[in-house]
Amino acid sequence: MNTPENMGAVILAAGSSSRLGHPKQLVEYRGKSLLQHTIDCVDDFGFNPSLVVLGAKKDEILPSINRHSSSVFINHDWSEGIASSIRYGLEKSLELNPLMKQILYLLSDQPYVSSAIIRSIIDNHVTGSQLITACTYKDNIGVPAIFDKSLFPELMTLKGDTGAKKIMMQHHKNVQTIPFDNGAFDVDTKDDIDKLYAINQK
Repeated sequence: MNTPENMGAVILAAGSSSRLGHPKQLVEYRGKSLLQHTIDCVDDFGFNPSLVVLGAKKDEILPSINRHSSSVFINHDWSEGIASSIRYGLEKSLELNPLMKQILYLLSDQPYVSSAIIRSIIDNHVTGSQLITACTYKDNIGVPAIFDKSLFPELMTLKGDTGAKKIMMQHHKNVQTIPFDNGAFDVDTKDDIDKLYAINQK
């Protein structure tokens, strides 16, 4: 599955999983960790570049994953919040490909992300005319989402625990969306894990 030549992808996986107590990146789902599931989905495409941003618990997480075609970078400022990983991922992506024109951000705790969802985001972005292509779930807007290079400077200004949604809201007239109903489910607590396993046992 090919992507535009200069579209990059960043999997944000640097958080400490403080509410769970152990790395949610390594929670097993359908025979693999949540992070590995996301890496595998991304590997179906020819992103240039493709990278994973780790931070907290990196020594525990890194040996457990098969990075495939993705490069792994360690964000030592992960404790600032997700904005630091957004900035760091963009910075490293541009170092690897200075000609990058779009960037796709993904999280490592959305178990229902899939190659089909990623393909839909890419196709809609390529055929559309908006600066941002994002997912919608439960009357919300979020990632996975693609941002045009004209927004790279604004992504680099994000601070603290402010995610890319801030940029989406500031440019709401330049956002197109695709439905991803199950995108609202992410893993933050043990209850979330129990719900995930219960759903998949039905």
